[in-house]
Amino acid sequence: MCKLLLNASYPASGTTSLFYTLWSNKYGHGGGVKESQYLLHIQSPEIYKDRGKLHKSKSKYGKGMPRPWVLPDQLFKTNHSFDHRKPDISKYIDYYLNLWEDVKDEYESVLDFSNAEQQLSESFMLSIKDELLKYFDIKVVMILRDPISRLWSYSNRRSKCEGGTPQSIIKNYYDDPNLSYSEKYKRYVRVWGEERVKVIISEQFYSGDTQPLSDFLDYRITTTYNNIIDLSHMKNEMYSQWCEIDEEALKYASNSMHWVYKEFENTFGYIPDQWIDTQFYK
Repeated sequence: MCKLLLNASYPASGTTSLFYTLWSNKYGHGGGVKESQYLLHIQSPEIYKDRGKLHKSKSKYGKGMPRPWVLPDQLFKTNHSFDHRKPDISKYIDYYLNLWEDVKDEYESVLDFSNAEQQLSESFMLSIKDELLKYFDIKVVMILRDPISRLWSYSNRRSKCEGGTPQSIIKNYYDDPNLSYSEKYKRYVRVWGEERVKVIISEQFYSGDTQPLSDFLDYRITTTYNNIIDLSHMKNEMYSQWCEIDEEALKYASNSMHWVYKEFENTFGYIPDQWIDTQFYK
């Protein structure tokens, strides 16, 4: 049976680097795009009413780094694309089955790394679960980064794309219940089962601890793709996730987001050492 690995992570957590890690280690392939957002489109079609058909692009940005949602030429492995005009689960299934036929001699799995999947509701996932499991052996990975560090990076990136300042953007998210790592994890476990859902700590993974993911996938991951989170020389790039948090925002965040850390500790029984050792956890 075809393996399908779903990504249920937040933006600015290292998902793009993980996607390329899985590709470069010959574990998985996503076809023409990293993030089709197709399942979210099926769930919430009003979000995509003006999107039309998703086309492939060969655009790149920065110093040779491909745009996160579009793959460079050497990654193209399918002539198929997602048709967002009338989305349904059968088209999603067909895309990945066709992709599997294209890549199965080189890879172990196909990948859907849409960050938007962390927005899928429990009821929606339950409605498509049985149909997907007819065709795919599904696993779900959640790569989690220090909550304040991740949110600051995300706000920094959005401010460069949309205007405003990171400080003005980040304050809109401090008490957002969607920031709860624990609730997101529990939702996916309720749908797919604990044995199919794995949490990976971003700071640990990109420090070289790939064994937990290897064990989960039953496939050896030997090297990690250069992680943009740690590339300080890219701090001026528009899509860089490296940035320094200013003192005012850090103080506000430390007081306002303590609940995210405590929920994580209550669910998993610990807080990652890398989170405690950084300036972001107070």
